[in-house]
Amino acid sequence: MGNPNEWRYTWQIRDDITSSSTCEFCGRTAQRLTYEVSHETRTAWICESCVSRYNIAADLDGEPLGPKAARGYAHGLTARLKQQTCHDIIRSVQAELPTPELEEVAVYFDRNVQLSPQHAARLFAALAQIGHETIASVFEVQTRSKAHQQEFGELADEQRRLVWNALSQQQRRRLTSLGFAPSGVQITRRSGRKPPRVEIQLAAPRIPVVSEAAGVELVPKSKPAQ
Repeated sequence: MGNPNEWRYTWQIRDDITSSSTCEFCGRTAQRLTYEVSHETRTAWICESCVSRYNIAADLDGEPLGPKAARGYAHGLTARLKQQTCHDIIRSVQAELPTPELEEVAVYFDRNVQLSPQHAARLFAALAQIGHETIASVFEVQTRSKAHQQEFGELADEQRRLVWNALSQQQRRRLTSLGFAPSGVQITRRSGRKPPRVEIQLAAPRIPVVSEAAGVELVPKSKPAQ
């Protein structure tokens, strides 16, 4: 690929919810987000790691952006894209199952850009019902507050299993410490020089969802604030 720092963003970003994309710089597979870059007549799709590693510049509204500003703008577009992906998934499921509960899920997500444990359980159950595939971790679930932690703990075990697949390891450890982990969770404690570390393992099959790959392309309309 030559010198990666000679490439420039085209401002096209893809969100592959099946995480089956490949980076054309480093060769990493199983990527969800990839960014199109160009150099002379060539184009390539690269992963988030390469975006952070290399000083790739860009143009915006006809003006050049330095690598730092370009990287920051790319991160902003990424956040918008991930939100749009989740929004589209929810609306697609809602179109097949037009229930008041899913309308409530849609409204809650649009207001909070995250799901509460109860809303996540409803959505993931609907995804399983209609038989599509996606990965639960596409969505962010709120568990920081005591109210949301308690809400998770009050879910039925099957519902907690559905939501569990969307949680980070940190979230899982916290909920396990509160006694809210679903049945079947395996906890492995590692000891050594560092304090014991709790690792939580639970089978995480893909939740039945919307499309094989959700791809969205975003084109910036204005220059970011300096």
